Amino acid sequence: AVGVLVHMGNHQPSKGSGGAMTMSGRDVNFYVLADEPYDFSNVEQLTRELEALPSDAEFVIHLGNANGDAQSQCQEYGFERAAAVLKESPVPVLVIPGDKDWAACGSKKEAEQSLEYWDVNLGKLERNWDHPLKVDYSEDVVGNFAFLHKNVLFISVNIVDAETNPTELSRRLEQNVLWTKSKLAQFTPTEYHAIVIFGHAPPSDKQDGYFSPLIQQIKELQKPVLYLHANSKDGTFEQYTPFEEAENFKAVQLEKRGREAPMRVVVMMEGEEEGEGKKKNEDPFMFERREPTMERTEK
Repeated sequence: AVGVLVHMGNHQPSKGSGGAMTMSGRDVNFYVLADEPYDFSNVEQLTRELEALPSDAEFVIHLGNANGDAQSQCQEYGFERAAAVLKESPVPVLVIPGDKDWAACGSKKEAEQSLEYWDVNLGKLERNWDHPLKVDYSEDVVGNFAFLHKNVLFISVNIVDAETNPTELSRRLEQNVLWTKSKLAQFTPTEYHAIVIFGHAPPSDKQDGYFSPLIQQIKELQKPVLYLHANSKDGTFEQYTPFEEAENFKAVQLEKRGREAPMRVVVMMEGEEEGEGKKKNEDPFMFERREPTMERTEK
């Protein structure tokens, strides 16, 4: 609901004179969604949601399945339509691929063709806006990007649940590991105080080839790391710790499509103090689940 803030630490948002949540200008504020637009009826609704984004939005992340409509799935026109809708956002939109964008398209040839359609229309969508983000893209895996912004490192990886052939899966997960490690090595630990990783699918045995080689390094970083992923089947919003051995690694699953407006995510600045005890935030991630601008229909 509007104004309902969910946070992973013990901190609480400060309140303005009107009772609204206020944050420092050094915090990162972005909005995240997934699995939309999912049919023609949803196009108008999503357009309104994007046009009505609050003025604090710095960028938007789409966690995949931008072309999940049963009629347009895997078809070029569906990706063109999704791009047209997302371009209505007043701030840059960065997109990663979901299952229905390519991996669930049938044969290897059909999946590769669909991923090409996705890349042409959505792969570097943020270039349609003027913005200060310096986004780097992987040459090895479509959908992988990274950038450093306000001392927060953002990394995306192409991770989906749909079955692909073992060779493709093994190679993609291996390349995802190399991509993530290269970004962790590119910047010194003093250049970032938190890491946000974007993926479509939740951590699971299917994705073990990505998470297992990284989890020890993430633990040793001793920095807060957030993994944001799309909704899994009929799940709901959830925040959890997927690996007991790495308490600094948290995951958040988005609410099911159609129920809420794009969720606000705040990454609070390093060392921010608040409350009577003036305690430093050890976990900087905060989430605001937002009501839609009009009644939405679940499908």
